[in-house]
Amino acid sequence: MRFLFVIDPLPGLRPEHDTSVALMEAAQRAGVDVWAAEAAELVLGGGGAAAWARPVRINPAERRAGRWKAPATWWRGGAPERIRLRPDTAVLMRVDPPVNSAYLRATYILDAAVREGALVVNNPRGLRDANEKLLPLTVDVPAPDTIITARSHDILEALERWDVAVAKPLEGAGGRGVVMVRRSDPGLAALIGLVTSQGTRQTVLQEYLPAVAEGDKRIFLLDGEPVGAINRRASDQDFRCNLAVGAVAEATVLDESDAEICRRLHPRLELLGLPLVGIDVIGGRLTEVNVTSPTGLREIELLTDDRPSDRIVEWITNAAAASGSATLGG
Repeated sequence: MRFLFVIDPLPGLRPEHDTSVALMEAAQRAGVDVWAAEAAELVLGGGGAAAWARPVRINPAERRAGRWKAPATWWRGGAPERIRLRPDTAVLMRVDPPVNSAYLRATYILDAAVREGALVVNNPRGLRDANEKLLPLTVDVPAPDTIITARSHDILEALERWDVAVAKPLEGAGGRGVVMVRRSDPGLAALIGLVTSQGTRQTVLQEYLPAVAEGDKRIFLLDGEPVGAINRRASDQDFRCNLAVGAVAEATVLDESDAEICRRLHPRLELLGLPLVGIDVIGGRLTEVNVTSPTGLREIELLTDDRPSDRIVEWITNAAAASGSATLGG
């Protein structure tokens, strides 16, 4: 068994923070061969799906003084090889958004890998079908009032009801492009033009939830079950609760409303082939379902003395073995 991580360039990853690196370390601990490739290195043809990938060895991060510390040289890679994506390979598709044409091309190639018996987490069809901002609107769960529009009329009408809203780009991640919109803003017309590209691009407009002052829970789900959670509290200089923009991670526990959201969400995630996701919950309301490359695992493992990364690797290994047996008629 080997794990192929389809990820952004390795030199740009942050080993103290990135969930992909935590999963690589966990796979290595489990004795699984770790390989890495970028989306542009996927290949289709000449017998099926393949990747120009390199074997990778991770020098693990260590916990020191309440934080993760990684060696300066935290990874070493071998020469790239063309490897087939067959039942002996589990593919972890963890390229960061945006979900653009290059991302979609990669998922089409990974479709072929699925047909040949490779386990792809998350399923490429599900990655295409499940927009992270829109998925909460397709499930019967508590969620903030939301509209998707490019029209200033719709935004102004919503602000009449809410007074304050949060605008998000449909394809964004890490808090990039997220702004607060107030009905009283003196530059409101210009701000609406900015977030909608002058009325040519839909934006996500969500009712502002005052409960965000208490933080935004990131809950990791594995096959529908919570395997870890943190609370992310915004800094004094920002309203966004994204770790990438300076929010602080805190230990947390799940309450019954969180558990109920997870239960209601599971059938939809299962239908889409999305076993590994990170959901965001503010004040008992589901705001996003992160399916591409959810982060936060490092912080969970730092704050809880737990290692959900080991459980994730074990689950993927078992699922890949079962998928391979079915493909081979076993």
